[in-house]
Amino acid sequence: MVLPLDFGVMIPEDEPVRLLDALLEELNYTKLHQLYSSKGRKSAIPPRIIFKLYIFAMTEGIYSTRQIQRQCQVNLQYKWLLEGYPVPSHMAFQRFFARLTLPITKDLFSQLISKIAALDSITFDEVFIDGTKFEANANRYTFVWRKSVERRLASLPAKLAKLQKEAAKILHVDTSFYADDLLAFQLKAYIDACEIKIVHGIGKRKHPVQRLWEAVCEWRDRRLRYEANLAIMNGRNSYSKTDPDATFMRMKEDHMRNGQLKPAYNVQIAAHSEYILGVGIFPNPTDTKTLIPFMKELEGLYKQKFRTVVADAGYGGEENLAWLYKHNYSTCIKPYTYEKSKTRKWKNDIGRAENMTYCEATDTFTCATGHELTYLFQRKNMTDTGFIRQSRVYGCSSCEGCLRRKECQKPVLGRYSKTGKRLYISPIYNTLLSKNMETFKSSQGIQLRINRSIQVEGIFGVLKQDYGFKRFLHKGAEKVHKELMLLAMGFNLQKLHNRNIKGRIGLRLFDEKGSA
Repeated sequence: MVLPLDFGVMIPEDEPVRLLDALLEELNYTKLHQLYSSKGRKSAIPPRIIFKLYIFAMTEGIYSTRQIQRQCQVNLQYKWLLEGYPVPSHMAFQRFFARLTLPITKDLFSQLISKIAALDSITFDEVFIDGTKFEANANRYTFVWRKSVERRLASLPAKLAKLQKEAAKILHVDTSFYADDLLAFQLKAYIDACEIKIVHGIGKRKHPVQRLWEAVCEWRDRRLRYEANLAIMNGRNSYSKTDPDATFMRMKEDHMRNGQLKPAYNVQIAAHSEYILGVGIFPNPTDTKTLIPFMKELEGLYKQKFRTVVADAGYGGEENLAWLYKHNYSTCIKPYTYEKSKTRKWKNDIGRAENMTYCEATDTFTCATGHELTYLFQRKNMTDTGFIRQSRVYGCSSCEGCLRRKECQKPVLGRYSKTGKRLYISPIYNTLLSKNMETFKSSQGIQLRINRSIQVEGIFGVLKQDYGFKRFLHKGAEKVHKELMLLAMGFNLQKLHNRNIKGRIGLRLFDEKGSA
C-alpha cells in the first residue's frame, strides 16, 4: 500500500514556485471561470491551476505544451502545483490558451502588478519604454509587398479596356463603361442565349466567346485579390501570407547575412523597478508611431498614470512630445540630434540655424557671410496620423556668387536651388525640445537615462538570451499579445524572487556609481 505523498515537504522554502503559488492564489479568477460553462461536464482541472502551471513554465523558459505536460509528469514542483489533480494533456493547455481572452489576460496581469506593488517599490513615478522585434510564427518567403500590388492593380484598367473592345464587337453595344462584373454577366448571358457549350480539358476547342468570358472573370478575380491584399495591409508596406498580422522587418538576427527582411512584430515594453508593467504589439517597423497608442493602452490597464516617460531618440518626435505634455506627462526623451550635436562637424556646419545669428527684433537669421534670411511664409504638413506640423520658412534673396555656398547649401540632384538658402523652423517643436532638455540634462535625468539602459535593455536580454524567447509560437496579433503577457507575468514573478534573494526589494532606481 502506497500512501499519498505531500510533494510540498520535498520543495525548499526559497524556491520560486512557492512565491508564485502564493501570489497567484490571491488573484480574482471570477472572469476566468466565466469562460467555462457551468452546464455539462466540468473541467478535470480547475482553470486557475492550469494558469499557474502555464505561468510557472514561462518562468523556466518552457513554452511547448508537450514539454509542460512532461514536466507535470516528472517534476515535483509541477506536481505540487497540481494539488493532487491528474496530469493534464498538452491539449488541455492548448484549449486553455485558446479560450483565454486578451481582456481577461490584461485583467490578471494588472492584478499581479498590484500584488507585486504591495511587496516591492512600484510607485508609477517613471516608466522606461523601449521596443524590440520578435520574429513571427510565419514562413520567411510568404511576403506580399504593397508597391508590387499597387503596380499590378494600376496596370489592370488598360487590360480591361482591351476586353471591353472585344466584347463590344460580340455584343454589338457600347461596353466602354461596363464594369468587370457587368461585363462578365453580359457575356455569360450571351453564351446562354446562343447555347454555346462550355468545354474544358485537353483536346477540346473553346469558343471565342467562352475565352473572352473566362478572361474577364480572371481579370475580376485578380482585381479582387489585389484589393483584398491592400485591405489586409491597412497602410503597411507588407504582410505575410502565413500570418497576415505580421510585417516584414529588418532583424538583428540575419541568418543569411544579406539584410533579409523577416515577418516580425514590433514589441513595446514598459518597465519600472526592473518589472514589466506593460507590453504592446505593433506592426510598425519603427518606434515613432507606437508611443501614443502604447501610452493609451497603459492608461487603460491601470487606474493611475505614470509621471515621467523615459525613452530613447526614436520617440522624440514633435507629435509624441506634444501629446505627452498635453496629457500632463513629464518627459526624459533623448533628442534624435543629441549625439550629432556634440561633434565638431555639427558645430562647424554653417548651414544650420543653430550656428547662425538670430535677431529677434527683425525676425531674421544672419549666415556666416553676412547675408540675411528673412521670414517668407508659414508651412503646414500633415502626418499619416493626422497631426499638423507648423514651420516658419526663412530664406535668402539670392545665394549666387557666395564663396561658401557649398558649405552652407547642399545641392539636390547636383543642382543648387534657385530660391537660395532656406530654413524651416518649428517654434512649437523647439519649445517642446527645450522643456524636455531641462529634465534630460538634470541630475535626475542622468539617473533616469542610466536606468533606461539597465532596466529595459536588461529585460530584452533576459527574454531573448536567458529565456531563449526569440520567436512567437502563435499566429495573429491577439494571440501573440496574450503569449507575451503570459511571458511577462512569469518574468515579473521570477524578478520578484531574484530581488528578494539579492536584497533589492525597495530599490527603484540604480545609482550612477552603483550601476556598473
